[in-house]
Amino acid sequence: MAPPGGEVCDISVLFVDVRGFTALAERLAPAEVAQRLNRFYALASEAIFKYDGTLDKFVGDQVMAFFGAPLHAKDHPQRAVRVALRILRGMNRLAIGEHLHLGAGIASGPAFVGNVGGGAVTDYTVLGDTVNVAARLQGAAASGEIFVTEETYRHVESEFPNAPGRELELKGKSNSVHARVIALQRT
Repeated sequence: MAPPGGEVCDISVLFVDVRGFTALAERLAPAEVAQRLNRFYALASEAIFKYDGTLDKFVGDQVMAFFGAPLHAKDHPQRAVRVALRILRGMNRLAIGEHLHLGAGIASGPAFVGNVGGGAVTDYTVLGDTVNVAARLQGAAASGEIFVTEETYRHVESEFPNAPGRELELKGKSNSVHARVIALQRT
């Protein structure tokens, strides 16, 4: 029941995706696939809500969330990174049999936040280049990696000093994007 329209504000967008999902779905029974995804979705939802994020949607084997709207928390980049780490670490702890391998992407910056659609169907979501970059970073991240934009990294650098940088050619982007890699610590 959000009001019509929206606003442009600074947010952080998080995408987390299962690596090798198509091959996994090919090997497992559909009910087993659903059971594993449900564990992933439950863990992700709990983490997103714990840090006052907005769960935008589940898309197949992917979770999309954003931070900084509608609650305008100034520490939205830190929240997004904490949630990504919590999800990746949590899936490792939940590993039962063949566990799900996850990669994540986070971008911070301006985006449209509000209702889109028409008629009987509207969706409270985020739109803009920040969202597209986060989605593309997630696609480039390997299992156990979180790719973050320099804008996001600027807010978490003290927690992850010297995170390696990577210059990425992202689909649809006219210029390369410099990202930092926060790798999940292997235990």
